[in-house]
Amino acid sequence: MRNSTNEEEAEERLKYTDDNIKELLGRFGAVYFPSDVKDSIEDIIGNEVQKELLEDFFKGLKKYDDIKEQLKKANLIPNLTILLYGPPGTGKTTLTRAFAKEYKIPVCIVESNRLISPLLGDTIKSITRVVELAADIASERGAFILFFDEIDAVGSERSNIHEVGEIKRAVISFLQVIDRINYEGYPLAIIGATNHQHLLDSAIWRRFTFHLSFEFPDYRIRKVIIELFIQKVKKTKIGVDESIQLKLNDEFKKIEAIENDLEKKLGHRISEFDGDLFWKEVEKNDKIDGLLKITHGYTGSDIQRGIEVALFKIMHTEILTYEILYVSLKLVGGTASHVETQDILSSSRQGSNKKQGQGPPEI
Repeated sequence: MRNSTNEEEAEERLKYTDDNIKELLGRFGAVYFPSDVKDSIEDIIGNEVQKELLEDFFKGLKKYDDIKEQLKKANLIPNLTILLYGPPGTGKTTLTRAFAKEYKIPVCIVESNRLISPLLGDTIKSITRVVELAADIASERGAFILFFDEIDAVGSERSNIHEVGEIKRAVISFLQVIDRINYEGYPLAIIGATNHQHLLDSAIWRRFTFHLSFEFPDYRIRKVIIELFIQKVKKTKIGVDESIQLKLNDEFKKIEAIENDLEKKLGHRISEFDGDLFWKEVEKNDKIDGLLKITHGYTGSDIQRGIEVALFKIMHTEILTYEILYVSLKLVGGTASHVETQDILSSSRQGSNKKQGQGPPEI
């Protein structure tokens, strides 16, 4: 009876319950407890190096509270920070959630647009509030993760004259609050993700211990991703034309042979993303025009969208054919082409601004 009473008293003394946390941090983004997360590490294909480093980080974060005092005495307090960068749809957020689920650590995905305000001082207050609140929660509940999506919104280069003074001060404020949280040794991990790493302030880079680059999946990984989605379709009552796998295997062997041949000629292996040489060789083989070729520059999310487009067709035909899959994947387009288009538009705008005397100075 006494033990039960003690437990009830302890529960009453708990300042931050799950509901409290979701209510308080909900104004800044989405809060996920392990039971809320659907993603699993095994479902995310590729990014093996990133997975290995994230596993080390999450293991350390889980253990951090137990050895924090020993680390303080030795003056070895680590910065619990990671910067994830690369094209959208390459797994930055999904993988973080999956690891949070695996190691039973709550995570708040902060939406940067909820921090930015046109009102003077409000942006700085929001940044400070969300970090200090998360630190207070971590102090009571243990390991906690604050994930800043599109961190470039609050951490863009301070020398960019296009940014108003408010944002410049917000960057400084963000750096200061990170330094304070790290120095005081809270079991709070701060993870930032960006699709525009070239916009980040150099001081932001220095504040993050880990820098993990996420890239487009190569043709080997894309083959596995496509096969995984095909297997999911097979689990439904919808049929799958067996020629899809046969043609996919045939295309894979042809591309692999070209890659091996290039390696012999050059004396080293090159990636399909190392310039145009790889795909120029593929183009010479007019028999290669399949799923792997058209998905060059696609992310796993792009391929999933292609499958979802195909689903609308096959829900009434009740069979997934090679042609339906090919047309659907081609229709959605790859993130690489979208990113390239945005870069061209951005360069065009900068050139126009320079003509008008409004652009940044030449470096």
